[in-house]
Amino acid sequence: MTMNYHFESSHIADYDLYTLPGIGFTLRGPRWPLHASTPSISFLGAAQTFGAFCKYPFANLIGEMCSARVLNLGRGGAGPGYYLKQPKVFEYVNTTKCCIVQVMSARSSIENSYMTAPYGLASVEIKKGQLAGQTLIGHNAFQKLFEELPRGEFLDLIRQTREAYIEQMIDLSAQIKVPKVLLYVGRNEPLTDATLDENSKFSDIFGIHPHMITKSMVARMGAHFDQTVIVHGSEGFDQRLMSRFTGEFVSVKRSETYTVNSHDAYISPTLHVKAAQELYPTISAIIRGRSNAQTR
Repeated sequence: MTMNYHFESSHIADYDLYTLPGIGFTLRGPRWPLHASTPSISFLGAAQTFGAFCKYPFANLIGEMCSARVLNLGRGGAGPGYYLKQPKVFEYVNTTKCCIVQVMSARSSIENSYMTAPYGLASVEIKKGQLAGQTLIGHNAFQKLFEELPRGEFLDLIRQTREAYIEQMIDLSAQIKVPKVLLYVGRNEPLTDATLDENSKFSDIFGIHPHMITKSMVARMGAHFDQTVIVHGSEGFDQRLMSRFTGEFVSVKRSETYTVNSHDAYISPTLHVKAAQELYPTISAIIRGRSNAQTR
């Protein structure tokens, strides 16, 4: 997916893509030396961590703010299960001073009774029911199952998905041997833990990115990290995309029915800045050796 960002939007942001031995995807630059006397920070997450459509992703910003080298291992569409399939990632992560792990969408690396994500990404294979054998994007699969299944069965599927996601995040955390920070970043705060019933709407259940993540899920996952940072806000999502070559507003056509015109596809540059600012006290304290578990 990272190469797709280069092909579709390198006129918007220069991603400085590069590769590392044993890593099965391209990485967001700039490429820093892996070994130096200066501290380094690693990042795991999806397109928001990678910094799709953004010139200055929060990973690079916090690196500059802390005078630290950055190893951005963000990968578009990734869920925690994706990284669990790539053990070499953790070898690199565990050479850094600390690691920031984004709360990724629960629609990625899905495992439940109806679907599986064989690559740990956003595409799923349907195992049973009317859609059996089909490969769909997780979001579309849930929408179709919402219409197909009795509501009680669908809600049970959501519970399965959330529990499997939490287990994957706990397993991921266990692989990280350096100080680790859980980062929730999105337009909205985590979903409330409201009781789901027959009248629950799809939007109430699924939410927006990171999909299906509730406050209690963040708390449960956060117990396995040294610190948790929560950042949300709608600032800057209406700002237009611009070409770095012409200086003009541009659009990215992804399909016949979907064109991206502004910074609403992922997180806005403004939210990247906000995330870096919220991370700074935590990360700078870790680098200086003054880490105290807390939630910001």
